Amino acid sequence: MVELDVLRGFLLLMMVVNHSPTPLRAITDQAVGFFSTAEPFVFISALLAGLIFQKRREKSGFAAARAATLQRALRIYRAHLITLFVVFAIGSLFLAEVPGIRYILNKFFDSPTFAVAGSVALLFQPPLLDILPMYVIFSLLTPLAFWVADRFSWRAVFATSLGVWALSQFNMREFLTAPIRDQAFVQIGPFDLFSWQLLWVTGLMCGHSLQQEKPILRFSRRTETVLLVITIGFALSRWTCAYFNVDASGTFWFLDKWHLGPLRLLDFFLVAWFAAKALPYLRRWREYLRPLSAVGQNMLPIFSTEVCLSIFVIGWISVRHHSVDAFATFLLFIQVLIAFVVGLSLEYWKARSVPVRALGPAPSAA
Repeated sequence: MVELDVLRGFLLLMMVVNHSPTPLRAITDQAVGFFSTAEPFVFISALLAGLIFQKRREKSGFAAARAATLQRALRIYRAHLITLFVVFAIGSLFLAEVPGIRYILNKFFDSPTFAVAGSVALLFQPPLLDILPMYVIFSLLTPLAFWVADRFSWRAVFATSLGVWALSQFNMREFLTAPIRDQAFVQIGPFDLFSWQLLWVTGLMCGHSLQQEKPILRFSRRTETVLLVITIGFALSRWTCAYFNVDASGTFWFLDKWHLGPLRLLDFFLVAWFAAKALPYLRRWREYLRPLSAVGQNMLPIFSTEVCLSIFVIGWISVRHHSVDAFATFLLFIQVLIAFVVGLSLEYWKARSVPVRALGPAPSAA
């Protein structure tokens, strides 16, 4: 689905801006409501995972679909390790004296061996390096969700997921991880997986329904009008808070990012509902949006590259005292350019590596 690739590419570039120490992130972070690029990233990834799992299961059976999903989880796990070890190596060999890098990797510099061991076990997650471990875990849970849905129903899966999310609002993760949080090999990221699994499960359900061509929800025109008004109200409230310099997501628990507060979830799903109606129109512009599509189709290697660059940029900016905004903006444009170059290069390489036999038999001399 080219429109989803375009959307993923666009979201990835927004994420790069959000991770950069430039004034531009005030515009791109929570641009249309009280949610960031992380929510649509997780949801779209889950939707595609559910869609692909269902397709493979219909074609080759559950075992084949499960094997493919586990292979995907292994690829994400390898990307996680490579990303971390690149950051560790460059940070320790060349940037060990940079204050920003020492702050981001402080636990690594204190105990390198334990940090590496914790990274392998997905327990050590420095800032900006906590997304891929979440994807690994959710990918491993995807076959289980389909297995439970087959034996019971998707309603049962969703009800269980909703119950776990509700418990997470009472800091369940903090209670369960309290005994190990002070260990040298543990640095758990801010994303509460007990909360964010609800987005993943909902995405799996939507992907499954797309393949089955069964809509999950239907709304009347009058209901959609009411929902649109609420969506606009969320957006206006977000920018009103920004105008008065109020961090609503950090102040009010029902808009909390890391635990996915209830109003934050509602805001995201309302925007997603209307965005889904607009996405098909992107097909008309597919040729013009090809660079964005290339970024979206190669999200994993580009994501890993951009995360490494963002960490080094943040660390390096901390040692400059003059023209920080201009210098950071310049580095940001370089990062965006690199994302496009990598995406288009990988697409070109894929096209060149197509086996000759896929082109069909050679024409006869006659």
